[in-house]
Amino acid sequence: MRYVSRFPRFVLLLSFLLISRFAAGQVTETDVIGSAVTLQGTPERIISLIPSNTELLFAVGAGSSVVGITNYCDYPPEATEIEKIGDVTTMSLEKIVALDPDLVLASKGNARELVYSLKALDIPVFVLDPQSIEDVLDAIGTVGRLVGREELARELTDEYRQRLAAVAERIDGLTENERPRIFVGSPFRDENWTPGPETFTSAVIQRAGGRNVADDLAPGTWAVYNLENIVSKDPQVLLSTLGEGQDAEEVRESYLVRAKSLKGWQGLDAVRNERIVLIPENWLLRPAPRLFQAIETLAAALHPNRF
Repeated sequence: MRYVSRFPRFVLLLSFLLISRFAAGQVTETDVIGSAVTLQGTPERIISLIPSNTELLFAVGAGSSVVGITNYCDYPPEATEIEKIGDVTTMSLEKIVALDPDLVLASKGNARELVYSLKALDIPVFVLDPQSIEDVLDAIGTVGRLVGREELARELTDEYRQRLAAVAERIDGLTENERPRIFVGSPFRDENWTPGPETFTSAVIQRAGGRNVADDLAPGTWAVYNLENIVSKDPQVLLSTLGEGQDAEEVRESYLVRAKSLKGWQGLDAVRNERIVLIPENWLLRPAPRLFQAIETLAAALHPNRF
């Protein structure tokens, strides 16, 4: 009887299983600056370099793996207990390296020198820069894949798409004139920086059933709108932000008192009809999951008869 060794077959099978396991734990994604980032396995020590990234990480269930954040990362509340590595523009490279991260989630707003210094140290850095609502949905999916929470990320994006669809259904059929003209700004500011078309905030306004009056600005930019511009556009709604801990009714009343006392502002349609909408600042201005609450809140305020 001829003896046939099973050892080579066993080695081949073992090698196949090991390779399959290794491949399953490897993730490669390309970020917004064109860098392909490969992670070997699920990252266990993550640093976030911008508040919106911190919110994304917690949303997809990776909060327990976050070991470093910026001074401005304040949501969810448990994030405030995580070690700080500096503010958005000035960060400590030494602190970041000392935390021994296996993933740094950055933004195009971060200093390019910092990003490339981390890359030079072979620390995986992935840069996000969501500029639209679809970009935020894509970012949730991307972060989910990077941190091994793809299924939860998919469930979240499905939920958010359903919520967007529900708002769209309620405001379906609005004519152009039924979409109120909205100015993003405040009578308390000497210079009102306001978003132009194709900006994140303008997209929120559009999804909520409004029209951004600053449609003459360069697409994708924010710029100062002077009082003459504001008066000429005669907005029907003033949209502004609410700081942490501020009482919405008190702030709204102070806005009305201020606007009614100022030449130019007092004649605006929005002021005469007392249509001021306040949205928590971090809902409206951060490209993170709470933006969907901003859209729902704004839509209900603009079109109460449909909600």
